[in-house]
Amino acid sequence: MVDSDFTPVAGACSAQNDLLRSMADKFAVTDNDLRSVADEVYSSIVNGLQTDDTDSNPHGLPCRVSYVKSEITQDMRQAEGTDQIALGLTINTSLERFKIASVRLHGNGQADEVNKQIFRMAQGASASPGQLFQEAATHVAEFINSHNLDSAKQPLPLGVTIDLPLEETSKRGGRVVCSTSACNRMFGNVDIARSLDDQMTRQHLPVRVTATTNCSISTMVAAQRRFAHTCVALILNHGINAAYYERAREVPKLHGTPLGESDALVAINTELARYGAGSSALRPTMWDHRVDRESTDTGAHVFEKLVADKYMGEIVRNLITDFMDARLLFPKDADATMFSKPYSFFTSYMTIMEDTSEDLHEVGGLLNAGFNVQASAVDRQIVATLCRIVAMRAARLVGAAVAGIVRRAAEATGKPAVVSISGQLTEMNQPYVRCTVETAKRLALAMQLDEPSFNVLGEDGYTVGAALASLSK
Repeated sequence: MVDSDFTPVAGACSAQNDLLRSMADKFAVTDNDLRSVADEVYSSIVNGLQTDDTDSNPHGLPCRVSYVKSEITQDMRQAEGTDQIALGLTINTSLERFKIASVRLHGNGQADEVNKQIFRMAQGASASPGQLFQEAATHVAEFINSHNLDSAKQPLPLGVTIDLPLEETSKRGGRVVCSTSACNRMFGNVDIARSLDDQMTRQHLPVRVTATTNCSISTMVAAQRRFAHTCVALILNHGINAAYYERAREVPKLHGTPLGESDALVAINTELARYGAGSSALRPTMWDHRVDRESTDTGAHVFEKLVADKYMGEIVRNLITDFMDARLLFPKDADATMFSKPYSFFTSYMTIMEDTSEDLHEVGGLLNAGFNVQASAVDRQIVATLCRIVAMRAARLVGAAVAGIVRRAAEATGKPAVVSISGQLTEMNQPYVRCTVETAKRLALAMQLDEPSFNVLGEDGYTVGAALASLSK
């Protein structure tokens, strides 16, 4: 079976429909392709659990082991009704902002008390680790003051979560493991907990960092508060990532350690974005290769560049410009200036594929306001179809990857997998999320697994999850 998203556009000429069909065929994925992706992701996880030495294990995902364990649900229950307040801090590097949340757990059927606030990073805040953590501490102080939390008798626990590859160096500390110049400038090789604690001590804040996690793991913790048996978390943000719970004694790289001898279920940050190097299942198109070639990390993060928010809009822009170059889209005198600018077609624009109005009014309005183009009815249908082609290919591939993770999680827990999804795409593109879930379920059944269940946390599950992770004993 081939999943193709081509439907002839009514009123379009044969050349327009022929090009649209050609593009749709190149983005189509077969059931065999999807099963191969699921199998490759599963194998990449198994390989990644063997060792942290990427040179000797080039086909494994990093699969970084966290100090967070599934029994954190017990720690959360113990905090219910105690008036304990926990803080969470997200350092969101892709959007250059901090998110802070406070959580007080009530239990007994009462809703937890949650407050959230977003702070933009000031210009220059990312120039060095010292400046970054100084500003983070300043915003924590602002949050505490604005929510009257400065009268706490004991230091407030703070969980920090971050959207970059993270190595947890202790039960509360961690360091960013990213080789880009921007990462090195912002974080260096410093311990996040120690650096932030130093800054908060200087500002006399009654706060202490007790956990540092990747966003995928804090999302899984947040999901466990609502769905206790959650064992997989998927992040659909600017990039993509996933975490799951693994039996510690089944992790070869933990052998010889006290944790490696235990039966505990430990959180694993797969770093799913790195899947795809050397893959025979993924079939990037010429437009994918173009986006990769013009990126800052050519040849890396192959999978992420096919499916993530950061890249999908750019793929659509390239399809649109090819249509324009063939003189098959928009009036011949249309201003192509904006479409010629890389990353000018944001992935958020792809929600126009959900426009069901008779004249695709939303599509036309976007093209006029954002690109100064007066689009005909046919033009609007073509652009909406191009968005659908790219989004549905991405959703199916993500669903296949999730199926591979579900297989491993089900083996580890011995139970049907419960998957939670968080990130801006969950609110931005509902068809994408539905297709991801449907594909994962279909493949799980094909692999003779129990059907996984899914729940959606929305855009920001991880900041609350960071606060909850701070309660870990």
